[in-house]
Amino acid sequence: MASKKKAPEKAKKGSTKKTGTYKGKSNKLGGGGRAQQLRDEGVPEGVIGEIARKKGAAPGQKHYHK
Repeated sequence: MASKKKAPEKAKKGSTKKTGTYKGKSNKLGGGGRAQQLRDEGVPEGVIGEIARKKGAAPGQKHYHK
């Protein structure tokens, strides 16, 4: 009996990768990678900005890394 290979699971909507990189941007808080993941999921820019401000990762805040 042939074994079936499991298809790779897609990332759940709303779950952003927290380590490594995404499209050349760091996923470190304030590095831009997490925001890019949200953009690719279709999250509005205003919502992404609110999340960044809440976590202190918006430009000018403690966790922002240019």
